[in-house]
Amino acid sequence: MGVALPDDALAEILRRLPPRSLATSRCVCKAWQAIVDGRRLLLPELLPHSVRGIFLMHNELRYPAFLAHPSMEPEIFDNLNFNRHADAADGYWGSRATVLGHCNGLLLYEDMEGFHVVNPATLPHESLPPPPPVWRFWWGSHHLVFDPSESLHYEVFFVPRAPERDAPSLEWPASTWVLCVFSSRTGQWEERAFVREDEAAGMASDKEMQRRKPLWQRCSVYWQGVLFVPCNASFTVMRISLSNNKYRVIKMPTDIGDSEYGVCLGRSKEGLCSASFHDWYKLRVWILDESCGAMEWVLKHHIDIHHSVSRLMWHCEEKEGPWKLQDAENEDYDQESLQYVNYDEDDSNNALIKGKVEWDSDNDNIVDNESEFVECFLGDITVLGFHPYKDVIFLNLSLQRAVAYHLSTSMVQDLGKVSPDYYGGHAAYIKSSFPYTPCLMAEFPENKQEAHVEG
Repeated sequence: MGVALPDDALAEILRRLPPRSLATSRCVCKAWQAIVDGRRLLLPELLPHSVRGIFLMHNELRYPAFLAHPSMEPEIFDNLNFNRHADAADGYWGSRATVLGHCNGLLLYEDMEGFHVVNPATLPHESLPPPPPVWRFWWGSHHLVFDPSESLHYEVFFVPRAPERDAPSLEWPASTWVLCVFSSRTGQWEERAFVREDEAAGMASDKEMQRRKPLWQRCSVYWQGVLFVPCNASFTVMRISLSNNKYRVIKMPTDIGDSEYGVCLGRSKEGLCSASFHDWYKLRVWILDESCGAMEWVLKHHIDIHHSVSRLMWHCEEKEGPWKLQDAENEDYDQESLQYVNYDEDDSNNALIKGKVEWDSDNDNIVDNESEFVECFLGDITVLGFHPYKDVIFLNLSLQRAVAYHLSTSMVQDLGKVSPDYYGGHAAYIKSSFPYTPCLMAEFPENKQEAHVEG
């Protein structure tokens, strides 16, 4: 004990570990992490690197849907039942589940039993304990933070909403902001204070708050140790630094105010980005420039996509598309499927790696930009999310089709139907959507609370 091994000897020892144990060893210390990463001991396929599909939450439907290419492995949606419980009297699946967020392969969802974190690719599942009583009746949103390249532990942040509208004298946001945070490392909720770095931003008007509420996606982004949380009817974003417990308010681009379809916050290969439509079909995409400490939105794309989507809709008609919509509302699930994980004999998850997990975003179902079309598309367009590793944005065409639009080349790809055939009406819209990137780590590390109980 206490004798330092040469790097070559330690690397040979670590190389003999199964993949998930090797991934856990990266969290022991920075020296071990440097050896594992520098010598490429851990297969890169274990970490998130591709889009597997898109989770969709439709308004007034009890369960999420999953849009994905059916030929890809590992299977994701068929192994999830979101803890639905049968009623003893009539066997009716009476619960409801809502996907609240996704971060680097983990899903955060809520059902009748509370909050849960699950890895859909390998099926580890953890139920969170209830938050402290003082926090249980606050209005706010929950946001998942997870980076498997740094640690296999995750955190869930509860962010209370802005002050009540009848208290305009209150400074917003506060100079010190207290959040309730669950840590998988301790297995407990705790209060954590963050200090504001800049001036108060002020609140959006009642008119603006009401106008944007239906289509505003409350989706957060975690990137390079910082959690970005949208707030204030899409007029501001909270930048929460986990390294120094400080936060600041970033105002959205000034000309974003004329968008009635809300703003989508996401992560692309260039970092934090936002997108919105104006004049129906003019797509604008900004990238947040944080160089030299200045938080400035830079307009990267301003594209009229009307002709592209009209061409696509004309040629797709009612075809199913290469991606299939898996609808939990009308699916039956095998309870035993939650216990299934495709392990090899050495208790590793190499079998999962052998499957194809990446969608061919360069060649799959491309619509020719020169082809003819007869009718112009007259529906609404909203943003489903960004491809985190490519210059691609996913769009919803009037609840009919999902498409992938390549921002650099204007290439458009049909993905398939974005809503069930039975879904429609005045209250029909997609409340939130999460492009899903698989993480093939097979289990969560134990927390201190669990270790104490077992001991």
